[in-house]
Amino acid sequence: MPQKKLIDYDHSLMRPDRHGAGGDEERQLLHLMGMARDTLSRQRQEGSVGFFSIPERRQELRAAEKLAADIAKKFKTLIVIGIGGSDLGARALYRALKRPGKGMDLAFIGANTDPEEIADLLRRVDLKSSVLNIISKSGDTIEPMSTFLLLRQRLIKAVGLKKHRQQVIATTDEAKGTLRQIAGREGYRTLPVPADIGGRFSALTTVGLFPAACAGIPIKELIAGAKEVRDAFFGQPPDKNMPLLFAGLHYEAYVRRTQHISVLMPYADGLKEFGAWFRQLWAESLGKKHDRRGKIVFHGLTPVAALGATDQHSQIQLYNEGPLDKIVTFLEVGSFRDVFIVPDAYPDIEGTTYMAGHSFEEIIHAERRATALALAKNGRPSGTLLIPAITSRAIGGLMLFFQLATAAMGELLDIDVYDQPGVEEGKKAMYAILGRRGYKLDSERRSG
Repeated sequence: MPQKKLIDYDHSLMRPDRHGAGGDEERQLLHLMGMARDTLSRQRQEGSVGFFSIPERRQELRAAEKLAADIAKKFKTLIVIGIGGSDLGARALYRALKRPGKGMDLAFIGANTDPEEIADLLRRVDLKSSVLNIISKSGDTIEPMSTFLLLRQRLIKAVGLKKHRQQVIATTDEAKGTLRQIAGREGYRTLPVPADIGGRFSALTTVGLFPAACAGIPIKELIAGAKEVRDAFFGQPPDKNMPLLFAGLHYEAYVRRTQHISVLMPYADGLKEFGAWFRQLWAESLGKKHDRRGKIVFHGLTPVAALGATDQHSQIQLYNEGPLDKIVTFLEVGSFRDVFIVPDAYPDIEGTTYMAGHSFEEIIHAERRATALALAKNGRPSGTLLIPAITSRAIGGLMLFFQLATAAMGELLDIDVYDQPGVEEGKKAMYAILGRRGYKLDSERRSG
């Protein structure tokens, strides 16, 4: 299934219940999309949205490449310690793009405080041949920092106080914060978390690029794909602009048909973690109580991460016959790296012989197409994002695609996609429960 485009968006089944767009409604939607893109263009010119400039941040890319090359010569495993945006992007890149025999192995920890998960890591990984990459902009997030403090203690026990300092990389704020203070005191090597790019938009900064480079992933190709998608977004009209169409069609479904659940369903096992990355991006960015004027709106599209063809047998029944509240987006890979053919083991049994001679690539494409047609038959909208293959350029482009679509959706809904007050409230309550100085539970403040 060869393609010329880095990413193509087939949205022909996004309105299966309407058999095409209504003229006035479509013109109105295109107008709103154009206004949203114009606003984002102004923000780019003003430099007020950091992730728009990711392709130009060459100094950060070179720093990540240089440090990765240095530690890959000496160590076997990079233990990535992070949560949310400091974890999910690197996981997605590693799962999709890591190749056997290239680069370091990556191990991920710090997204939870489950002691059994930590124990399992310590059984699997030799700390003497490992580097800890603690990722936290502030150093105040309890899950990764508590895990880091424990692993640091174990690392010192394994290699000694002096030597351990060469086996810790802190990715953090350039100037301030708890982790910056620790890194300065210990003499750890550091990489900067960009001050103007929030965690869920940071996968293509040092946060994700350094682990990816350690794993042998060509990070320049990630950035090249991101640049291609970004430049097309700011140069194409609304009706040809794929991230904008993705946002606009989801906005239309949300406000006109109350379809407020967004399912992302890649038909490739290597993109399974990509779905988890998208889930955080879409949920934290769009789930907002207030609009920009302070009006209570309770906006949000709930993201669901699925996997084709696996979840044809666990979720599609709900999507086909359940509530009409979902929009499904498939991710389809044109060509896979490996080729297998189903053997004709039982030529006299129709239940197996019909599949004989077909490649597994043919089968997975047929499964995706059949699922889309079944949804359409039941009046359920779906779209398909197509990439030629799972390459660094394509994955970098996909990440920028969804970030741009999220930013555009924020403009259409008139909300701030870059804050997360709902997350901060939970952090404050947790600090109070654990006795951090200066924090009290709301119930204690009211009774006091």
